[in-house]
Amino acid sequence: MIILFIDTSSSDVSIALIKNNVILAEILECIPNMHSVYTVSYIDKVLKKANIDVGDVDKIMVVNGPGSFTGLRIGVTVAKVYGYLEGIDIICVSSLKMRAISSVGRYVLSLIDAHHNNYYMGLYDGDRCEVIKEGFYDISDVLKVIDRYNPVIVSDKDIVVNGMRVRKQELDIIKIVEYYKDSERCNVYLVNPNYLKLPQALEDLK
Repeated sequence: MIILFIDTSSSDVSIALIKNNVILAEILECIPNMHSVYTVSYIDKVLKKANIDVGDVDKIMVVNGPGSFTGLRIGVTVAKVYGYLEGIDIICVSSLKMRAISSVGRYVLSLIDAHHNNYYMGLYDGDRCEVIKEGFYDISDVLKVIDRYNPVIVSDKDIVVNGMRVRKQELDIIKIVEYYKDSERCNVYLVNPNYLKLPQALEDLK
């Protein structure tokens, strides 16, 4: 099975081509606000490096959120175009859960800083099942979870949470692919970013 992995949810863009639990080609670059310029070319590069035609890809795993508003739209749109034109199944990957999958711990708390003492948060057990539903929470909720579960804490970048330093969790793409590979495919027409919370400017338009 050949899987194309696409993550544009943060400043880092990660594109990888995996076959039978082996990474054939991979690009990981930090390109803030440049997702629209490089994402498609990075996909072309990993395909050429692995000598794989896009039509030979069996599944596309795309990270659909939460995360960068623009980055998510670009990654999801690119995945949908390939999925529609080539008839490739799409599987949506949570940006919070994938970092929990990439780490080790009885409980793992995955955080993305949403600014102003707010966070996108998900808490997972040893099997990486949700203990607390992924959502948008304020700092008081985060601290209650930390106090109750004493989890390993991970994030998409180095952050400070109430004085605690939280290190960026690098992705273990093989573990992520293994976890999601048998997930139900998404209808290509219904694949959308999972923002969890819209930017304030869009909230104000409601």
